[in-house]
Amino acid sequence: MRANDLLPDGGQQVDVMPLGFEAADLERLKKIFELAPQGDRRYAVASPVAGGRFDVLLVNYDNPAALQEKNTLLGNAPDVAVVAASRGSLHEAPAYHLRGMLIAARVLSVLDKIPFPSASPALLSSRPSIPFEPVQDIPAPPVEPAPRPQPPPAVISSSAEPEHADGYRALVVDDSVAIQKSLEMNLSALEQIAVIDFADSGEIALEKARAIRYDLIFLDVMMPGIDGYETCSQLRKMPQYKKTPIIMVSGKSSPLDEVKGVIAGCTTYLTKPVQQDAFQKLSRRVLAWLENYQPSSKVPH
Repeated sequence: MRANDLLPDGGQQVDVMPLGFEAADLERLKKIFELAPQGDRRYAVASPVAGGRFDVLLVNYDNPAALQEKNTLLGNAPDVAVVAASRGSLHEAPAYHLRGMLIAARVLSVLDKIPFPSASPALLSSRPSIPFEPVQDIPAPPVEPAPRPQPPPAVISSSAEPEHADGYRALVVDDSVAIQKSLEMNLSALEQIAVIDFADSGEIALEKARAIRYDLIFLDVMMPGIDGYETCSQLRKMPQYKKTPIIMVSGKSSPLDEVKGVIAGCTTYLTKPVQQDAFQKLSRRVLAWLENYQPSSKVPH
């Protein structure tokens, strides 16, 4: 493993070179690294414009072109760490594998497992660098201007993920950012969950549900606009959500509240604040039901 840049405060700079990702994923990575806790190791997205220096190759294994580019780059830097990113399992995955969507907890957990030696000034010059050929002097052949393509219709989705993913797609509906983050952390620990979307009102949740098919929904009861009961009732009127697990998340747990939830069509209740043990028990039941009764909703590897 090559050494990293030594930061003024003694920390290490680790440059991660992503291969084969969409622009939205690259922006998500940058945000993850910017908001990561400031420890001894700092991560940054490496830029080819800056000379192509990198410590880690983060490769989208679902992109054949990225795999070819990976082999080329490793020819120049064979001892660089490789992290595989994929929607599902891999037949021959490298030692470091990031499965599912790019969630901060997953990304940082995998990167933190990579052993790096302590940086030292004597080793800084040995960092790998990708050779890039200049292209500005190559004249482009004359072409006829192509008609401007029409933009595709907008799809309401906060995840910027493809329409289908390997695994289940969850929707978290809550106007509390803290509850959203709590459920995101719990859901991201489940490898069966591929995509997590968010909505902070019932109206936005219904719009998202019409645009994208979700496999399970966590629904707050008290929200601005229409409440969780009405949102659940309207979801159940949609043919694609007749049997979808809808989990009401509420600080209320009285028998009357549960009756109202049942009348609205919710599957079960989860009490705030979300306790990990309760979430684990619930998730095992819901995932088992999805596997046994809705196998077609999960896209195979």
